[in-house]
Amino acid sequence: MCGFFVIYSKKKNNINKNIFLKSGNLIKHRGPDDSSTYFDNKISILFHRLSIRDLSINGRQPMQSKSKRYVIVFNGEIYNSFELKKKYNLKKLKGTSDTEVLLKLYEIYGKKIISELNGMFSLLIYDRTNNSCFIARDRFGIKPIYYSENKNNIIFSSEIKPILNYLNTANYNPITFGNLFFKGYMDHDEFTFFKEIKTILPASFKIFKKGTSTSAKYWHLTELIKKRRHNDVKTVQKKLKFLFDQSIKNHLISDTEVGSCLSGGNDSSSISSNCKNFINYKLKTFTYEFEKQNSNYNSETQLAAKFAKKHNFDNFKAIVDDEYVLNNFDKLISEIESPITSLRLFGIRKLYEVVKSKNVKVILEGHGGDDILAGYDYNFLPSILDNVKKANIVNHIFSKKNVKKFGIKRLVNFTYCLKSQGNFTSDGTPYLILNLYNEDFLNNFILNDQNKIKKSSFNHLQYSQFLEISKIHLPRVLKYVDRLSMTNGVEARVPYLDNDLFSYCFNLDNNLKIRNFEHRWIWKKTFNKLGVSKKNKKTITDPQKKWFKTV
Repeated sequence: MCGFFVIYSKKKNNINKNIFLKSGNLIKHRGPDDSSTYFDNKISILFHRLSIRDLSINGRQPMQSKSKRYVIVFNGEIYNSFELKKKYNLKKLKGTSDTEVLLKLYEIYGKKIISELNGMFSLLIYDRTNNSCFIARDRFGIKPIYYSENKNNIIFSSEIKPILNYLNTANYNPITFGNLFFKGYMDHDEFTFFKEIKTILPASFKIFKKGTSTSAKYWHLTELIKKRRHNDVKTVQKKLKFLFDQSIKNHLISDTEVGSCLSGGNDSSSISSNCKNFINYKLKTFTYEFEKQNSNYNSETQLAAKFAKKHNFDNFKAIVDDEYVLNNFDKLISEIESPITSLRLFGIRKLYEVVKSKNVKVILEGHGGDDILAGYDYNFLPSILDNVKKANIVNHIFSKKNVKKFGIKRLVNFTYCLKSQGNFTSDGTPYLILNLYNEDFLNNFILNDQNKIKKSSFNHLQYSQFLEISKIHLPRVLKYVDRLSMTNGVEARVPYLDNDLFSYCFNLDNNLKIRNFEHRWIWKKTFNKLGVSKKNKKTITDPQKKWFKTV
């Protein structure tokens, strides 16, 4: 895991090298182990390395191909690099890094190899012969890459800070702020919170050559629904166990020790307990929590400590108090490079500080589990709609069974979610009071936004998941995790977003995702022995309401 800063000159390379290095060093935290550069008459590259795979000089970047034609900088992990090396019979490589495998494959097969990568990545490959830059990003946008273009240069960076510093300007984008505040969208398109800066979209590549650019998507979520679905519970359970094992095994590939986040929920605890099958050292687990409010508080750290003791893990705590939040508020905003949505981010930030203090460079995260198997309360209504005829929708939604389970108020909120899902928390609670806004503004900017997205052949539940995965929850949490982990020189990995595991889960039938008002039914039935408990999870409680009133 690393960070890079690159300036590609459309004409002759006439950059100010001192400002270039000063700007690029603003992301040295992403790669504190090593820094190196590459310069020629078209491109300037600064790379900061966090050494994870092939710790020798053979894994150093920028890396040149054997022919010297291509130069690569790569941020991320390719978990199937060994398989690709074997499949394409790659020989005479200098080292064992996934970077070298990736560069060799691109040298032979070009951009078509990108669709075969299973991992998290943002990469730039410079072609010295054609004076072109090839940029690509992983399927879900786990790893970031930004760029800014003017008449002289195109600037690329793993974070926004170096670009702003080099340009010496910052103009805010009001549309992007509006999308967050009114729709709950963040990092859902190419625009950022700064007018001058864009991002490469997930599952996409872009080629810059001779002052022009072309772009394309190499993978679409809609591809998954064309595949055959499985209904037999035992068959699905067997497949899920295999895919989860494979994902954990792949995400443990590292030449350094790997740790795991451990909360009171089933996602992180399932990951942690499954790690024991594939490592030969005592797993370090990490839990964060806000300062206890009372002595009867059933805390995350208590649940995690019990679980860790049962499985013989070393568990470490990160406790956040109001002083920590006050002292680090401005720092966190700078690190995130965007508005924040919860004080829980301070817990995540401090957790990574503890991870770093224990000399753990790689940590596994439980994010994505709810997204791939419809784990949010407002997913209930879309799953119901997939099973009723249009003429009976209202009666079915407000049936006695549903009213008893959710109550009238929540059911009404769920119906609004169908029009503007991003305006609600995952349990169906609205955070936007719609009657305070002009009707035309609501219709044109907020409520009809989802209708503009082509539903393709998604059913209602898959479409709700699509919104979470591509626009609302997942892009936001992946951004937060990347910034706060890399601020501390820690690589965060997300096993639930493994290509094969994700694809299989997303394409399962509705009744395997949600059954008898229990979301993620098939996962719980398959893995209930791995997790902390069979009870419905609770999000980590933060005291922000109290603090905002008193601190």
